[in-house]
Amino acid sequence: MGFLDSFRRMFSSQERDDRVSLSRKVQASPNDPQARQKLGIFLMQQGEVVEGLDQLARSAVLYEKDGFSSKAIAVLRQMQKHDPRNNDFQKWLIRLLAHEGLSSDAQAELRKVASDPVRFTSDEQRLDFFRQTAEFLKKTPLPHLYICDILRSQRKLYEAVNELEKAVPQTTSSGMYAEFSERLRSVVSVAGDDLAVLEPCGFLWLAIGKPEEGFLILDRVAEAESTNGDPGRVETIREVLDAIRGGWDVAAAGVFSFTEAGMKRAEPEPPRVEPPPPSVPAEKPPLPMGSAETGYEQEENIVRSALGRLQAKVDEEIGDTDLEARYNLGIAYKEMGLLDEAVTEFRLAMRKPELFVGAGSLLADTLADRFDFDGALAVLEAILAASTAGKEVECDVRYHKAVLLENAGRRDEAQEIFREIQEQAPGYRDVEARLRT
Repeated sequence: MGFLDSFRRMFSSQERDDRVSLSRKVQASPNDPQARQKLGIFLMQQGEVVEGLDQLARSAVLYEKDGFSSKAIAVLRQMQKHDPRNNDFQKWLIRLLAHEGLSSDAQAELRKVASDPVRFTSDEQRLDFFRQTAEFLKKTPLPHLYICDILRSQRKLYEAVNELEKAVPQTTSSGMYAEFSERLRSVVSVAGDDLAVLEPCGFLWLAIGKPEEGFLILDRVAEAESTNGDPGRVETIREVLDAIRGGWDVAAAGVFSFTEAGMKRAEPEPPRVEPPPPSVPAEKPPLPMGSAETGYEQEENIVRSALGRLQAKVDEEIGDTDLEARYNLGIAYKEMGLLDEAVTEFRLAMRKPELFVGAGSLLADTLADRFDFDGALAVLEAILAASTAGKEVECDVRYHKAVLLENAGRRDEAQEIFREIQEQAPGYRDVEARLRT
């Protein structure tokens, strides 16, 4: 069924009633994640997958921002059922699981991705995915191990060794020695006689507490260097090996070559400094919404992508013929902060008599968000001049106008309208309180 057909179907019989009811709930409370979730599920059941995923994605964003990460996880799992190979959704889910402390579940999702050979179109996409998930999964070596697998298959052995070096702390803390050892053995087997690769591999074995394998490789490197290397380097290698056999801790030193080890051992012992008396820790300032730690920017980009696909479909198959669709698109733009685009959609939607007041009110709010208060007030004046919806709607619009005037600093004009409303409709909203203030 085409996109236009699905839009036509939603305006028939019970489906129309359900769609309109759910849409109105979202329009009335655009920041209610539960309302968006229900609308998204309904759209999915009607076969409108792109539109349904858009609503569910924004529902997940709202749940997470409100502190309900577990509900956001549930929504993401719903989304995965309909788009199981969406890497953005998968990455988002892994991040939330890790944030909630569900490390086993997060690792299970990562393993699922790694075991799917056709999920990515290129090694670069696969590498990018695992590098990003490494930022979320700080306590497991898995992302680095999977990156090592890809680099080894590309014969980029030195880069593969670098990934294993990054994975050492998480391997020792998590106890995932078997999977780490499997990768390290595979790199050694492919390296052949390449001493530049074998040398850090020997130190890696020592770093994870496998001295037998480590010394086997490092003695081999030392023998090759004694035959072909310079005397200074040979002396450094001998001293380092003697120190390691004497109990010097490679893992604590964090070195993966003879040169690094020699430099580390040559450093003077730092002077002992007495710790300062304990003090009351200062409170951490709140993180800004756009900080990397929140991850919200990434999810906003996912939502923006879904919304872009929806807009393309609307433009292609509906154009200006379905003004309610343009109205809903305007709401979505406004929530995303795309105010210029939202203004365009609301102006289009005002052409439909049934949407004239609602779209106009949202247009006024959007213009006010752009600090165009004169434009916002002009829209409300036009509604008052043209609307025939009755006294209740007129009162709503006049109240809206007074609030905008107050926000624009024109308090006297706002107070005059509030007094008129109080005389005509005593007890209306918070007019009495605003007048007292």
